[in-house]
Amino acid sequence: MGEKKQMPRGVTIRKHKLKETINITFTYKGIRCREPLGLPVTNGNINYASRLLGEIQNKIEREIFHYADYFPNSNKLKIFGKIIDGVTVKDYLDEYLNACIDRKLSPSTIDGYKKIINQLSHFHKITVTALTPAMIKNWIKQQTSVSKTIRNRLSVLKSSLDEAITDGVITINPVSLVTVDRYKTRNNATTYEVDPFTPDEISNILEHCKFEQWKNLFQFAFRTGLRSSELCALRWIDIDVDNKIAYINHAKVVGVIKGTKTKAGTREVELDEVAISAITNQKEFSFGKSDFVFLDPKTKQPWKDADAIRKKAWVPTINKANVRYRNPYQTRHTFATMHISKGANLFWLAKQMGHKGPEMLFRVYGSYLKDYDAKSALK
Repeated sequence: MGEKKQMPRGVTIRKHKLKETINITFTYKGIRCREPLGLPVTNGNINYASRLLGEIQNKIEREIFHYADYFPNSNKLKIFGKIIDGVTVKDYLDEYLNACIDRKLSPSTIDGYKKIINQLSHFHKITVTALTPAMIKNWIKQQTSVSKTIRNRLSVLKSSLDEAITDGVITINPVSLVTVDRYKTRNNATTYEVDPFTPDEISNILEHCKFEQWKNLFQFAFRTGLRSSELCALRWIDIDVDNKIAYINHAKVVGVIKGTKTKAGTREVELDEVAISAITNQKEFSFGKSDFVFLDPKTKQPWKDADAIRKKAWVPTINKANVRYRNPYQTRHTFATMHISKGANLFWLAKQMGHKGPEMLFRVYGSYLKDYDAKSALK
């Protein structure tokens, strides 16, 4: 086979669903610019792109380059065309998405970002220079989603607007001045109240799982207290069956594998016999077939994120089991309260759950700890 032809520096091929196009990349006024040429991929057009890029770089060096002469329809004109006040939030969201595509992130991750960008439509037509923290605050107050979901959406908005700072359009990112937890609605505040499942409810849920893989996933969640995002990112190399330990190093958020949020979040979780049983049963479905432990049985791919587990597996199972609905995070609360009721060492429990110390347990599970102390005093 012949060697793959090396592309000229600054010339790249971008793959679309139905075709490929040629892009050129250059730096102008300290800003990295990527422009599509709208040309089919041929050797002749690649050579043309290389010559065009050289011409542009020459004019930039001589300070006679005019962006609109070469790219009259480019979004960058809103920066270089002396109409900075006209560049919109949507312009930067689109630029961020294109950067993610160029980084060759997975299709599922790109789909997740597209979904979030659509969910930020409230801000699309607002010019970047006009966007204020107050606007973001009011938007947060109107949201019915949980705080974590709102934070995920604002994370994309913040990353997009960081580029506006780089481009000199704004000097401060307005998203960085707003804290979601300060403005979330009362409904959001109560979404994660501790409301554990009873042993009978747990049995009922596991018995009504449509797929064996769902059962393995939920059983492991109840017995380890892992967050859904951590379950999505759990790999076979993280499991030590002989020593009955799961090494928690990552979480998956909006399709992207990330490190745990805190140092304490990176931890070793002890596995009891029930958790080991779930892992052993899961081997049939994913061991040697995927790096990840838990797969979506319908797609045979790793779970995209916590929201996918909730919508595709958790909600149908809860409905089928006729159990009062609580969100999947309650599997974590169930794990905690189960061990509290058994008198577990709180420092051990905090470490298992990825907390720095037992202070978080007192704050979240205070009433359960009081009940346990009261019952112990009566014995």
